Amino acid sequence: MKSTIVCYGELLVDMISMNTGTLIGSKGFLKKFGGAPANVAMGLAKLGTPVRFMGKVGDDPFGRFLKNTLEKNKVVTDTLILSKREKTTLAFVSLDKDGQRDFFFYKGAHEAITAAEVELPAHTSIFHFGSLTQTNNNSYNATDKLIGQAKKMGAIISYDPNVRESLWVNLNLARDVILATIKKVNVLKVNEVEARLITKEENIQEAAKKLWRDNLDALFITLGQEGCYYKTSQYKGHIPTIEVPVIDTTGAGDAFNAGYLYAMYEAGKPLSQFTEKELHFALKRATVIASLSTTKKGAIAAFPTKAIISNYLTS
Repeated sequence: MKSTIVCYGELLVDMISMNTGTLIGSKGFLKKFGGAPANVAMGLAKLGTPVRFMGKVGDDPFGRFLKNTLEKNKVVTDTLILSKREKTTLAFVSLDKDGQRDFFFYKGAHEAITAAEVELPAHTSIFHFGSLTQTNNNSYNATDKLIGQAKKMGAIISYDPNVRESLWVNLNLARDVILATIKKVNVLKVNEVEARLITKEENIQEAAKKLWRDNLDALFITLGQEGCYYKTSQYKGHIPTIEVPVIDTTGAGDAFNAGYLYAMYEAGKPLSQFTEKELHFALKRATVIASLSTTKKGAIAAFPTKAIISNYLTS
């Protein structure tokens, strides 16, 4: 069987305010596909990569909408659970004039997943996940089981905590869980806010030093319109972004993740084996993908085709 990437975690509906400003002042919402690991899976599928999504939604209209959307985009859903007990998670999102987001969650099935319900598929070459299935004991145990199985398979393990403060009991717990998890993975991606939150360091390079562990192949800190900072055991540096009209930054980090995961799958090797030239190209492409993904409302609406991506890489 051909190897596959497995993205695991939250799959939810983003209810995006139709007008800028606060949620209190919203006049209506657009229903959009959402959930960070699910956005990554969609991005990978659009790049032509074999990918499965593993997670849990309600067996309700929202859950079926999400499952159908995955399948229409050629994401395999045989490891997606439709629950009769829990409802699909909803995330209400408002955007300010700069496309920055504020969240309010109606928590549901994504965090009710248990270890008994999950089994990592055979031939998983890359396992990607976040921290939203680590916020309680049941979902934490499910996640930890999958990490262990990925290690035994020799899969590359990629982690984007994607911190949402309102979903944690407290931020100290979030820090402890994330720092413990970093020791178990090969690739860590955080944004600049998360880097500062986890390390309590304002300077990004100092934060990177505190986040770095010898088990990591690579650390990425995304910097919004400033691009991304990267660090490996051999290289470190900064990749600038491209200028685009920003409409909605939802899912930009997920698009970046899809870019570097695609690079590893395409090359058939971990980032630790990339030359500096290969790494720079992979991250430039990931940054282009992330930038272009911000030009429409919704996390996946503006995810670019390979042809469009190539235009920016050759110009």
